[in-house]
Amino acid sequence: MLATASAHAAIIPTLVGDPTDAGDGTFLYTYRATLASDAAALEGSYFTLYDVAGFDRVGTVPANFQVSTQLLGITPAPVLPTDDAALTNITFTYSGPDLNFDGPFSERDLGLFEIYSTIGVFGFGDFTAETVRNQGPTRGTLLANIGVNAVAIPGDGAGSFIPEPEAWAMMVFGFGLVGAGMRRRNRTPVVAV
Repeated sequence: MLATASAHAAIIPTLVGDPTDAGDGTFLYTYRATLASDAAALEGSYFTLYDVAGFDRVGTVPANFQVSTQLLGITPAPVLPTDDAALTNITFTYSGPDLNFDGPFSERDLGLFEIYSTIGVFGFGDFTAETVRNQGPTRGTLLANIGVNAVAIPGDGAGSFIPEPEAWAMMVFGFGLVGAGMRRRNRTPVVAV
């Protein structure tokens, strides 16, 4: 689906396909996580998916990853994700041997991560990640990133039907311009030849 990250990425989770009906009133969301080529996963490296509505449980995760859920965070400094304290965040923390620290310096597939939600409609929410740099003069320093990914959202996915104040202002201005243009057009005399 969609994932974006800063110029220096750490871990990038991406939704694989659409949510699937699990047959028990929940929907399965499967994410593939990729470790960036300039990053190393050491014990304690993690990524967090924010604001997963209808969170029910975690399914299968790769070996060497532990899962925690919380309403706020876990967030690496200095990134600032959108985080609703009423919705569950899910953090996957790595606890295995060092990956990518001494090479090879290429992207690594960290595997598939499964989440079950009672909501089968997805929208977009933030993710963050924290690892360390694996090369260059800043090798071993913390590396954080933030991006946008598909997550379960409340409601039917259509969003709010009540426009924000800025949207109202744009609509009023736009309709005013259209009306003024139509009035001006009607005042132009038509001459028949």
